Amino acid sequence: MKSHSSGNGNQTKLLDRELRRAEKLADRLDRVLALAERETGFRSQDSGFSETRTPSPESRTPVPGVWAQAYGASAPLQTAPVVPVPAPTPGDRPLAPGTVPRGEFEATFGISGTPIPSGFLYDLGEYNPELAGRSALPTYERMRRGDAQVRATLAACKLPIQSAKWEVVAQDTTSHPERSEGSPERNTEILRFAQNDKRRAQNDSMRVSSTGAGRATEAKAKEIAAFVRDNLFGGLEFRTSTGAWATQNWDDVVRNALLMLDFGCAAHEDVWAVDGSRVRLRKLAARLPLTFYRWHTELDGETLVALEQYGYRGGRYLNVTLPAEKIALFTYNQEGANFWGTALLRYMYPHWYVKSNLYRMDSIACERNALGIPVWKLAPGFSKEDRDAAYNFVTQLAAHESTGAVEPPGDPATGLRIVGVEGRVRDILPSIQHHNVMISRAALALFMDLAVAERGSRALGQQHGDFFLLSLQNVADQVAAVMTNTSVRRLVEFNFGEDAPAPRLVPANVQARGLGEIVDALTKFAQTGLVVSEDNLRRFIRQELALPEEGKTGVVAIRGEVVTEGEDQIKG
Repeated sequence: MKSHSSGNGNQTKLLDRELRRAEKLADRLDRVLALAERETGFRSQDSGFSETRTPSPESRTPVPGVWAQAYGASAPLQTAPVVPVPAPTPGDRPLAPGTVPRGEFEATFGISGTPIPSGFLYDLGEYNPELAGRSALPTYERMRRGDAQVRATLAACKLPIQSAKWEVVAQDTTSHPERSEGSPERNTEILRFAQNDKRRAQNDSMRVSSTGAGRATEAKAKEIAAFVRDNLFGGLEFRTSTGAWATQNWDDVVRNALLMLDFGCAAHEDVWAVDGSRVRLRKLAARLPLTFYRWHTELDGETLVALEQYGYRGGRYLNVTLPAEKIALFTYNQEGANFWGTALLRYMYPHWYVKSNLYRMDSIACERNALGIPVWKLAPGFSKEDRDAAYNFVTQLAAHESTGAVEPPGDPATGLRIVGVEGRVRDILPSIQHHNVMISRAALALFMDLAVAERGSRALGQQHGDFFLLSLQNVADQVAAVMTNTSVRRLVEFNFGEDAPAPRLVPANVQARGLGEIVDALTKFAQTGLVVSEDNLRRFIRQELALPEEGKTGVVAIRGEVVTEGEDQIKG
């Protein structure tokens, strides 16, 4: 019994000692929490120690609740200005894999700056509410349909891109020497592709398998490029319900994409068809910006999930949702998450607006001044009725083929007379011409106004044209990049898998060069020994001049030249 009592006493002392340690630790934690609350402005309402212990004096101090709101906690009323949180010191906690949780490393911390509440996009930089988002579309329609200068400028921007030679270029699988055929790196890469193919085949039995050797070989890249080329340039067709063929030209696809210059954005929908063992695009259906209604994004506020349209289909108006993986969205001058973009017509609008009013004034002036100003001089002793009748007559008189008046006999100094314009009248046409120049300048098409300019030269026009075509090359490259990353990539993945070498769409020859310029340059290069006649150079010349492909038979030698064809020699 004695030993048992002694054991119980020792256990009690140990428990008391551990309890005092726990109390000291809890007090230290309370002080740490209070310090953190003061520094960050965040006050925890559910701390385990605060519920059971008396708060320290620091924790009783009311603190702002901004951070509490951000973290979903209940926040007290703000009784004092929020103390700014000190910015983290670079290097304190590097955001790199392995140093932070994966979810935090892959998370999005910033904001795009474009609010899209409930899918309705607000452009904070647009100061004219009539030109914000969807509200601007009717104005842009009036501009492009009713103004010759606007139409000519848009045509100057679009025609070189539509007339360019578009080509599908196979992915370069030999760009890395260390990954050449037979190298260990190359063998490892091919093995990885094969493993991925096997995994995808197991997970997705509906995937159409590839044909040919390897997925990243040069032969496979050319095969895929040829498949995409055949589909885009001549393969966009399908049978209608009546059995007729409906065919879409590539020019129609480019023309729809270039509507982003008119409205700021444009889109087409990928419409698919299963053709034997392949999946192909049967139509790149245009989706006009006039139907764009709402933009649905992920939680980051900048990754597009779906485009909602409002329009007429099937005998009624309805809202439809286009998934982002079904469309190719072309946005001109996009800033942040502003999927509406900034239309080229937006920069022309101030000058178009003023010019439209000037034309209205000029029309009124022509109508009034072509006839002259009608004046009716009343005789002495006129009545109010006489004055009103004369006023109505002269204000309603207009110049047309039946204009005329009959005066009763009387004093020749009274009655109707036509008075010409006296004094100096401002000429409106120079102002109109100025705004026409500014409209074309908005598109960098300064060469359009050299014909009406007081001074100009051929060299100046050439410089203007070169810079203008450089800007168009950028627009064409943007269209090609969007097409490559959307419709072309999906077409390749559906038929050859995700790891297949996807080709890219290339707009060549937008910066058109004349025949004389090409010949002069090649002649100078040949004279200096910089270039020699070889297959790639001849192919380039034929592409630039739109000449037919070089044949292997029927070679004709020029006078004094000997051409070898196989075992035969042809003398000119």
